[in-house]
Amino acid sequence: MLVIYELHSGGLRKAVCSVRDIFPRLLGNENTKLRLGRAIEDGTLSHAFLIGGPSGSGKSLLAMEIAAAVNCEAKATEGPLPCGRCASCHRVYSGGFTDVRVLSKPADKATLGVDPIKEIREDMFLSATESDYKVYIIDDAECMTPEAQNALLKVLEEPPSGVIIMLLARECDKILTTIKSRTQYIAMSRFDEAELAKYLPARSEGAARLKIEDEERFRGILMSAGGRLGEAIRLCDARRAEENESERSETLRFISSLKKNTSYADIYSAVMALSSSKRGEVLFSLERIISAMRDLVAISRAEDARLIFYTERGECAAVAKAIGLRRLLRAYDAVIEAHSFCTRNANIGNLLHGLAAKIAMPDRQNSKGN
Repeated sequence: MLVIYELHSGGLRKAVCSVRDIFPRLLGNENTKLRLGRAIEDGTLSHAFLIGGPSGSGKSLLAMEIAAAVNCEAKATEGPLPCGRCASCHRVYSGGFTDVRVLSKPADKATLGVDPIKEIREDMFLSATESDYKVYIIDDAECMTPEAQNALLKVLEEPPSGVIIMLLARECDKILTTIKSRTQYIAMSRFDEAELAKYLPARSEGAARLKIEDEERFRGILMSAGGRLGEAIRLCDARRAEENESERSETLRFISSLKKNTSYADIYSAVMALSSSKRGEVLFSLERIISAMRDLVAISRAEDARLIFYTERGECAAVAKAIGLRRLLRAYDAVIEAHSFCTRNANIGNLLHGLAAKIAMPDRQNSKGN
């Protein structure tokens, strides 16, 4: 429902108007849904979007809702948009709609090259097969090579009629400025823990069961999800939940190595446990550590600080005290630096060796030289 105020002879009068249910499968992001719904109804929808947000934040779901809505057979009615019941909606959701194409980075490659972009660019200039709109969804858009982005730029500058292009990206800063300037940016919003706790059991049987059987583990999933409903659902899968517990244990082992008087052998062992043949896994490990360390720094400065990794405030405060703020801040800087080097394709082995050495360095030596 939408509340508005009308002016009449007696002053302002409150009026309640019904509002169409826009993108009913997507929770939250209400302002974005309302704005896009109006644009679809008015025929003023942009031809290109850059949808930004981490994995599990709903980027793909929003893109599919837009694709279904513009081709929905009931879009001229007052019902939900998309209706989710017509043949077009069913085929879009199932991946069988000819005029909706999804392009992703190959699983065995680090980048999305120029050839696939050229191929879909040519397809954009062909007439739609069965609808008014041809929709192209490019996942992992930040992985496009500069050549691929420049190839896409040409069609963004002079878009064919009836074509909608959606770029989904975790790291929008890797998208060329010239691309950004020709797309409408949408940032996916995150849920707070209370909202996740409300929505998650309704979307996942595993979450509903876990909330009753193991509340501590359920809270750990809420913290690990970082406000992303999709990620929270993924973590509730039994196999993924075990992996999450293992990842949290790895993070806590690293944090434990920061305590004073920890031997270099133990520090080295905890750091090298992050080593992996896949750069992305090392990045995720470092990001989890940064989240945990952020909690430790925050609680050192304010007892009521909001936590994003630790589920128990008392445990977090005790760990922060055992490490000490000065040592903690130095290690925090070292981990952030290691993460930055990792994103720039630094050698993983050298990066982790350097991180272990910086953590093991005595505080007095660091104050003189680093």
